[in-house]
Amino acid sequence: MSSVGESPDRKRRVAIIGPVYPYRAGIAHCTTRLAEELSRDYEIALISFKRQFPKLFYPGGDDIDPSLLSKTPPAARFDLDVMNPLSWLREAKRLAQSRPDAVIFVWWIWVWAIPYLVIRRRLGPGTKVILQCHNVGHKEPARWKDWLTDRMLRSGDALVVHAETERRAAAERLGEALASRIVRTFLPVHEMGGSVPSREDARVRLGIDREARVALFFGHVRPFKGLDIALRAWSLLKTDASLLVAGEVWWNAGDDYRRLARELEVDSKVRFDFRFIPDDEIAAWFAACDVVLAPYRSEAQSGVALTAFHFGRPVIAASVGGFPELIEEGRNGLLVEPENPDRFAEAVDRFFRGCDRAAMEREATAAAKNLSWGRYADVFATIIGR
Repeated sequence: MSSVGESPDRKRRVAIIGPVYPYRAGIAHCTTRLAEELSRDYEIALISFKRQFPKLFYPGGDDIDPSLLSKTPPAARFDLDVMNPLSWLREAKRLAQSRPDAVIFVWWIWVWAIPYLVIRRRLGPGTKVILQCHNVGHKEPARWKDWLTDRMLRSGDALVVHAETERRAAAERLGEALASRIVRTFLPVHEMGGSVPSREDARVRLGIDREARVALFFGHVRPFKGLDIALRAWSLLKTDASLLVAGEVWWNAGDDYRRLARELEVDSKVRFDFRFIPDDEIAAWFAACDVVLAPYRSEAQSGVALTAFHFGRPVIAASVGGFPELIEEGRNGLLVEPENPDRFAEAVDRFFRGCDRAAMEREATAAAKNLSWGRYADVFATIIGR
């Protein structure tokens, strides 16, 4: 219903609160792309962060990618500071005065629970509150994190999650009375890195033999992502294959992984590039490989796998979290029993020795087209209303 003095034909107003470019990594990409898609039908206010983490909780390097500065949404306001309550109150007042039809809170980490709750409690009763949940739980659990997370999740009128495992986890947190608020859908393809170079050109850029069998482990290197599992699997391979490891190591563990590779006598087959890979270099890494590895111990849904599909690369992944919903066995990838280097090695050997690589690349590309941002935005439009 339109307010007094407003045209009945006006576009509905939607505010989105979350990280956008030039913040790095997949969640900023998702917020930026969701805002782009929804702006076709809605009047969008895009609210991002002046500071998104206390440094203590971000043990990597800088969280800004300079190569994304030119892709920063021009209408974004970088006003919220996780450490400055005055910024939360200012934004809460601004939103209360503008009376948006809906506010989408991008939810992925407990540190934003209190700022988000401050803003949420000052929204009027006519504003629908939607949580876009990239993670329902935590990679490093604690009771106080759970308490904060539960408070925020229960404040939403609708929770959008990206895997059945996440739907079940959210239902357990909300309880039976609120479980109907959960909307399960897919996470769209991550078109990070720009245009897709040829495999040959990418290998020339990275200095990789054009005939080599190449697998890629990409992204933030954290314990739950299982790089140690991939290294142990490499020591069991029957295939002569190279492993590229490209990504920033958290908690200064780079030397530990190099030491493990030496102990397993695979250091000559593994190339480590332990640094944040900026957006303008991503394409070369994915295009140069034959397959992307995700030996994760846990995950809600994987931006790395969705980026792999964008570049037409199949994925070998542990059967945890949302991977079984994303990967079609033998078509766009292979699924492996989690935390099992032997089974992972067998899957890598199977890929290089017995799979039709070209056919799997076509299936990965087809999956990327099906996991579109237009279809994803329609899910939010259904919740918000036109």
